[in-house]
Amino acid sequence: MTIVDVLTGFAESGGIGVLKPGASLADVSERLGPPQDGEYFPGRRRKRGEPRNVRYGDVRLEVCCDVLQTVALSTGAGPVDLPSGAPGETEELPSAVTATQLRDAFSSRGIQAEEGLWPEPADQITLVVRRSPADVHFTFRRTAPGESGDSGTVLHSAIARGTHHVCH
Repeated sequence: MTIVDVLTGFAESGGIGVLKPGASLADVSERLGPPQDGEYFPGRRRKRGEPRNVRYGDVRLEVCCDVLQTVALSTGAGPVDLPSGAPGETEELPSAVTATQLRDAFSSRGIQAEEGLWPEPADQITLVVRRSPADVHFTFRRTAPGESGDSGTVLHSAIARGTHHVCH
């Protein structure tokens, strides 16, 4: 499996394996084992109704009311650890991919992606694949000539964020 396979699957299904917005954390934990702490600021008290952050390898999740709201994979720091499907196990994959490579992979699978309309910051582009319950955003940063090979971009993150949750 390559990072392009994982990202194409993310675009097709709206998640990375069983990690999808709308999934129950209890169901995910039954399949993958308990998640790791994913808080960005450990020890900080969360406000009532604020999602908690957990992770499986390098896949970060925002969870509220035991439901996955956001699935995020940051790829800008090098190789990524992804859940292998077996409890507690991950698989390391190189994460370098360009916008051209991902567009080609999407095209070969019939996946429709549109370029995001956000003008800022000027050093990034975003491809958006419309999904329910959450669109998947693939954000690329522009690179110096020759840094990323053919397209002048390199993937920074892939995120699916649900928007229909109201905390009980």
